[in-house]
Amino acid sequence: MNAAAMFPRFLIICSIILIIAGVSQVLVRPRGEKETLLEKFVNRATITAVVSLAIGIAGLLFGLGIFKMPRF
Repeated sequence: MNAAAMFPRFLIICSIILIIAGVSQVLVRPRGEKETLLEKFVNRATITAVVSLAIGIAGLLFGLGIFKMPRF
């Protein structure tokens, strides 16, 4: 197999790992006793999880062929 044929599979596998990591990070992040709604969302762990989810979903869409890779 050549590298061009393996790249979509690579994107799908890596994206699934990123999505799992983002979801698990949201679920296990430490919470304070009296957190406000703003403190829940503006938190380093939450922001990292959202970025992981966004990149994971974008990579999954590229890997599945829904979005096309740009050609230069």
